[in-house]
Amino acid sequence: MPHRRKHRIKLKSLYVWHRYTGLLAALLVVVLALTGIALNHTEELQLDARFVRSAWVLDWYGIRAPETSTAYATPLAPVTLLGRQLYIGDQPLAGEYHQLIGAEAIQDMLITAVDDHLLLTGPEGELLADLTALDGVPIGLRRLGRDQEGRPVVAASAGYYRPDTDFIHWERLPSAAHDITWAQPQTLAPERRQALEHTFRGRVLPWERVLLDLHSGRVFGPYGIWVMDAAALLMLFLAASGVLIWLKRKR
Repeated sequence: MPHRRKHRIKLKSLYVWHRYTGLLAALLVVVLALTGIALNHTEELQLDARFVRSAWVLDWYGIRAPETSTAYATPLAPVTLLGRQLYIGDQPLAGEYHQLIGAEAIQDMLITAVDDHLLLTGPEGELLADLTALDGVPIGLRRLGRDQEGRPVVAASAGYYRPDTDFIHWERLPSAAHDITWAQPQTLAPERRQALEHTFRGRVLPWERVLLDLHSGRVFGPYGIWVMDAAALLMLFLAASGVLIWLKRKR
């Protein structure tokens, strides 16, 4: 009898440990399971192409918009360089740029001088052409403006130039005529900057990265990995204790 009583006490103790360990591990197991299922279907769910736009999640990751910006106002759309991201209106253009030199609207086309590029875009930000020195653009762009007839003019390292209507041939001007109006940078309005910052931050962090960090525990910092490791050990303990309980009951 004492032996059977002692056996029951041990079994009850093991059962209590099994139950409370299960409760402790349940939440972490749910996180592991749900994130694992989602990551198995990354392509179908397009997790690598969908970006987090929640401000508090982006703040948690420390994602901030660049502080430096340059802006030009045109009748078609404002042009802004935020950090190294160029925006035509609210539309971001692919690529990284360092210096926004100027922007002018010629009829229904926007001309933007940035680095050693002359970008021709539509009013909605669609890229029509990306011209460089290989396309005849003068080297060392410094300023962009227009003459009295509304034709674009650039100041480059070797002087002043004006393109033809197709931007194929460039005419060198003898000097900077007084009738040229040069594009002037504008102060970025607070509400405009806020909108661009929201757009900028909303294209940095893909959902795939967040789910991977949740699955591994990295989203909780350096100790999060240990928490998930502990969850894995708890699951092993549950499996072992469950088997032991079953075997002892069989006896």
